[in-house]
Amino acid sequence: MKLRHLLTGTILTVSLLAATAVTAFAAAPKGRFETVNSTTISGWAYNSSTPDDALNVRISIKDKNTGEEVFSQRMTAGEYSDELYGSGKGNGCHAFTLSMDWSSLPDGVYLVEGYVGDNDFSNPRTYTNGNPDAKQEAPAAQAQNLVPLGVFKTTGYCPCRACSEGWGRHTCTGAVATAGHTIAVDPRVIPYGSKVMINGVVYTAEDRGGAVRGNHIDIFFNTHAETRQHGTQSAEVYLVQS
Repeated sequence: MKLRHLLTGTILTVSLLAATAVTAFAAAPKGRFETVNSTTISGWAYNSSTPDDALNVRISIKDKNTGEEVFSQRMTAGEYSDELYGSGKGNGCHAFTLSMDWSSLPDGVYLVEGYVGDNDFSNPRTYTNGNPDAKQEAPAAQAQNLVPLGVFKTTGYCPCRACSEGWGRHTCTGAVATAGHTIAVDPRVIPYGSKVMINGVVYTAEDRGGAVRGNHIDIFFNTHAETRQHGTQSAEVYLVQS
């Protein structure tokens, strides 16, 4: 009897460990855009752990300058694709196509992002709708005087732990970081509270970063995908004086 209980306990333990191992090594779902143009947004989503399941995705469109989400659509990636089937992605029914009417949105530059479960699509896209300069003229017209500060390196950061080291949207000045508004600066170069124009957008110096020194500005974004999309750039920076 004792031997039977011992064997039963051993089998249960092995079964639990096996189930845990399967869960731990389960593949994460992946998504990718294929087309983002004036009429269509298309792509696919797939999970190798459930190769024949059609996954739910969410398409998000944000104003690239402000970070404001202007469009969101949930849908199922269940369309058949010969290319997906030929590449070994289950039964091939993992594609999606979204008809997009960009005329409903103002002219500007937009960030197109996709999500499948808790995972971002691997290739967020940028789409320019109409004439983006039209959105940039307003801040320039409001500025009574622009003082050139020179060419600065610009990078991006967001509320995630990797970027903010646990600070989230909190800044060293006490302000709440806001996309399209907050920048981190070297206060020896740009004092806190200063308003500066970068690529036609007026920002306020409200934060600092350990790696932000000299002619370097860190621009706050809402998401890490936008931060990656911005990367490292160079831009002419102007001090806005009223």
